[in-house]
Amino acid sequence: MTGHIRHRTASRGAAPLVAALGALQLVGGGPGGDVAAGDAGRDTPAAGEGGATDSGADGASDGGVQDAGDGPVADDACAAADCGACQPDCAGKCPGAPDGCGGACSTNGCAAGCCTAAHECLAYAAQSSTACGREGDACASCPLAGRTCDATLHTCMSTRANDAAFVAQSAPAVMAPSQTATVAVMMRNIGTTTWTAATDYKLGAQNPQDNSTWGLGRVLLGGSDSVAPGQAHTFTFTATAPATAGIHHFQWRMLREGVEWFGEYSTYQPVVVGGGSATACEAMRPLANTDTDAGPALRACIASTAAGTILELPAGIYRIDGKIEVAKALTLRTEGKAPTQPRCAVTGHDCAELAASTAFADTGGILQLLAPGIVVDHLVVNGNKATRAATASGTQCAGGSNSYGYNLRVACSSCALMNSVTKNALCGTGCEVSGVGAGVVLWRNAVVDNGVHNVSGMWSDGVTVHDYADSTFVANEFADNTDVDFIFGGCQRCMIQGNTLSHAAAFAGGSFAALMLHAWPSGATSGNFTGSDTSGNTVDCGPSKRCGFGLYLGPDAWYDADTYGGAVHHNVVTNAQQGLLIDDAHDMQVWNNHVSNWAASTVASCGTRTTTAYAQGTTSANLDTSADTMGTVYTSANWDGCVPNWWH
Repeated sequence: MTGHIRHRTASRGAAPLVAALGALQLVGGGPGGDVAAGDAGRDTPAAGEGGATDSGADGASDGGVQDAGDGPVADDACAAADCGACQPDCAGKCPGAPDGCGGACSTNGCAAGCCTAAHECLAYAAQSSTACGREGDACASCPLAGRTCDATLHTCMSTRANDAAFVAQSAPAVMAPSQTATVAVMMRNIGTTTWTAATDYKLGAQNPQDNSTWGLGRVLLGGSDSVAPGQAHTFTFTATAPATAGIHHFQWRMLREGVEWFGEYSTYQPVVVGGGSATACEAMRPLANTDTDAGPALRACIASTAAGTILELPAGIYRIDGKIEVAKALTLRTEGKAPTQPRCAVTGHDCAELAASTAFADTGGILQLLAPGIVVDHLVVNGNKATRAATASGTQCAGGSNSYGYNLRVACSSCALMNSVTKNALCGTGCEVSGVGAGVVLWRNAVVDNGVHNVSGMWSDGVTVHDYADSTFVANEFADNTDVDFIFGGCQRCMIQGNTLSHAAAFAGGSFAALMLHAWPSGATSGNFTGSDTSGNTVDCGPSKRCGFGLYLGPDAWYDADTYGGAVHHNVVTNAQQGLLIDDAHDMQVWNNHVSNWAASTVASCGTRTTTAYAQGTTSANLDTSADTMGTVYTSANWDGCVPNWWH
């Protein structure tokens, strides 16, 4: 299926074009117990097993996750000088830079440079291989993606014939069923071949690949368009929303028809179609920030809310003494919040927080989603690990029954968790996506301070995904989760992209592994990642190197199981003890994963072990590394039954 409305090719004019697109997403130019979740012994997932918290402030740190709303400090010089009506000055400046009038620039005026993380426009003459970009693109470190900075094009360029970097896009976050909207996606040609319509270069729909969710699966170049290496092109077209209400995926990628898909994906954007009317849970309002159990009021509100509508919870912290189950398709969110707003802050937030009390003793999670089509948006779930450690639930965790410590359980297909926070799980996991299913979305959440690493049985994963297909895990922030930060047992045709995983200095906040694709044993999960893309994820274990494995493909450190399929590329791992390990994984594409500053050794469950940047176990086979341009060399290593960053 094809279609296009208008096109523009830009060799020098991308910055004005980006500004004209409006609210854009910009990306740099290169881009055990009842369940396995959280148990260092890694038992198999159980069919359904929860977490808890106090009604007061938890006192926990942000765990390195930056709270939403932390903007730049603007220059108030004009106002201080009483110089009359202030005229913002954003000429030559990047979005987010001070505008001279106490605000920040919203447009991109950096036409002759790239924009740094500090919102500064870095001129071409000052650029280097580690800070490269043009026309207001985010400055990129080319070597991290296996690319080089072209001094003439001021772009991180690839040696591949076909390659592309995502620049920007514009699309509505909310649409009515069957509504049409003009949308735009900008891609830059960073390969060595010019794109033309005659040679079948197109923009194609992704997530899933070749879908026609928006009324078309291809967007064409114009007959006269010629996009040379280094140039950017904006595909502008009409998108028609699905007739079915729900969360739908907007994501695209370049292809040469009949030859290959190539380059970076556009940034994933969920679009909420429909949504129904909103009703506030008034019975909860007087219970905010009190020591009265709000669970009965919330359960009554859920029971009385019609499927297909929205239940809003007033902002505040609510004591929860027993599990909250949602068993029909509705949206649960903080009152007044919308998907377009920044996610809830970890502390000091203006969201509704469900906080487990010391009386909480249920299994499976504080909040449990049990029916297809549920959306949770802008909520905080707090397991209150510090005050619950000495409770009966804490005793269960220490004894290996880790489902007593869960925070949140997603046991449904076509469900979503967005803009939310799960923190301070007692043990087990901050969020379990349990069983077998499809179509789950975890987007733009904070997963923070779950479990304790150095107390046996009290560790916790951040997010635990059993076996889901066609699902999206994008733009989530993980900090100081204490078993495995982010772990999958199988995920066919999934997008695992743009997540950040970090650790601070304390050993109690360390993990055995950061990001892990594997299988639980004895067929508990499939280990099948065919068609999945794991890319653009950033792991930083901190200067104290508090992660054992940075990126781990396979299960052999814990047990023997089959892991296979998918593409793992352009991930960045810093400060891990063992950078990247492929161990008992096969038939995967693996390329251009950048590892730096790894440890020389680790204290593991099997004793002290030497570590390296890249290692491969002898049972791994059929690994396709042909696309690697970084010259990655793997050392042979046997990690069978040997878990790094051990807690004793």
